[in-house]
Amino acid sequence: MDKIFGKAFEKVLIIEGGYSDHENDPGGKTKYGITEAVARQNGYKGDMKDLTTDQVKEIYYHEFWLNHKYNKIKNRNIAIEMFDQAVNMGQGTANKNLQKSNNLLTAADDIYPIAVDGVIGPQTLKAINGCSKPIALFNVLNGYQIKHYINLAENSNKYKTFIAGWANNRIEIIRK
Repeated sequence: MDKIFGKAFEKVLIIEGGYSDHENDPGGKTKYGITEAVARQNGYKGDMKDLTTDQVKEIYYHEFWLNHKYNKIKNRNIAIEMFDQAVNMGQGTANKNLQKSNNLLTAADDIYPIAVDGVIGPQTLKAINGCSKPIALFNVLNGYQIKHYINLAENSNKYKTFIAGWANNRIEIIRK
């Protein structure tokens, strides 16, 4: 496993904490951010309370980091941010946030937009790795993240429980 994944994993463990089974969390039983459904899809058969950090790390590395090609994103901050968003909001939403952020930033430059399909493929990687405004990309990516959280909280009372934690622990801005 690479060093950037190690940093991303450490960050997520701190934010996600240990075992949770909150009544308002649609993910149900989770441990370190891994839902029971994801754990089962990856062969885990035990009680979620017993899921170890090593097992979680393996799932995250293969299902999130490698499967969605975050390991191929050259900018460390963006790669770590993508992993964090994928864990909390789902990979498809996180990937679309990245694609929309790129398209928004490059629209003024008349650069051909990439498809917003939730798949990190060759065109998305080329665009992201060639981005001349990585700080702006990171910041817009976080803007889409907070927008997602606000929409959830405004549209369902059950998410209001989580909005303060999301705003405090998940949203970051890089200043020059």
